[in-house]
Formats: sequence, C-alpha cells, structure tokens
Amino acid sequence: MSQITLYFARASRSFTPRWLLEELGVPYAIQNIDLHKRAQKSAAYLQINPMGKVPALKDGDAVVTESPAICIYLADRYSYGELAPRIDDSTRGAYLRWMVFSTAVFEPAVYLAEPADPVAASGRGWGDRETVLGVLEQNLVTNSYLLGERFSAADVMLGSLLSIALFNGRIPDPSRALVEYDKRLACRPAYKRAAEATWGTGV
Repeated sequence: MSQITLYFARASRSFTPRWLLEELGVPYAIQNIDLHKRAQKSAAYLQINPMGKVPALKDGDAVVTESPAICIYLADRYSYGELAPRIDDSTRGAYLRWMVFSTAVFEPAVYLAEPADPVAASGRGWGDRETVLGVLEQNLVTNSYLLGERFSAADVMLGSLLSIALFNGRIPDPSRALVEYDKRLACRPAYKRAAEATWGTGV
C-alpha cells in the first residue's frame, strides 16, 4: 500500500502534483476533497493544510503543502538526479528559480490586474506582466524546456500553471513559443492521465 496520499480536488490546481506523480511512476493514493461541499474547510482537513486549500500531500509522516514545495519534495525524494537536478548540477539554480517563479512571479503577473499607478506597480515583487511573459518566452524560443532540452519537475510546476492560464484565456495573444511549449507538455502521457483525472477531458 502506498504511503503517498494526494489530497486532490477535480478542476483545481491539484492537477500539478498529480501530473508529477504520474511522471514519477510511484504508487499513490487519492483523497478526494469536495470543494463544493467545502470539505477543504473541515476541521479534519485543516489539520493537514491550515490554509484550507488543495492540493496537499502526505508521505508517511511528512505533510507538504503549496504546489512548488510539493513538487520540489517529490522530485528530490523520488527522482533526484533525473526530474530534479542534483545539488551539484549546474542547472540546479535555474531549476529552483523556475520552481519559485511559477507561483511567486508568473501566476500573480498573469492573474492580477496591472495597476495604473507606476509607483504602485514598482512595489510588486513579481514585476509587470509584459516583462514576466517576455522572460519566459525568451527562454523558450531557443529551448524545448525550461532547462534546455531536459524535461524536469520545473516544467510540471510552471507548465501546469501556463496550461491553465492559456485554457482560461488569461494570456491574450500568447506567443508562439508559449503555445508550442504548452503543446509539447500536453503530449506527454503523464500529463494526459492527470488532465483526464482533473478536468475530465484535459486542459
């Protein structure tokens, strides 16, 4: 019996760790959290994640919340040196950068309205949307994946958020680089399995 349990909800960002678990090929159990019944706010679930949000992961006695932390944890533990570059690998820094970039930079830049006041805009730690997308696009113009030609767990983390944003129309007129990157990711069998489980018909 698997010691990994993913606290999962359909049509949610639970897609991200489910995709990674499928890429890893490790056995895991699913604990479905019904968001419509507000099960994420139940006393029992708040013991797992006090934020009352999904996803969350339990691996033996370890409990991990926040998608980038879950991805870093899983990749380091179950695919160290493969989906997670080793600590002495020259790409480890870029790998961690893109992991953090996904929710600390990309997601707020895409989902939050740009303030008209330039002073207010300058106070945002993630920068402006145009710059954020430009940095990501520039990297993908010449690379198949975030680390060049090597697929990693960072592609799962950031790629899943990009896929959701594109599906929801959060990036008007996306560049060819972003669209092609998303298509490459969506062709992966593990992506397809996780998408079917999360969205029913994929993202």
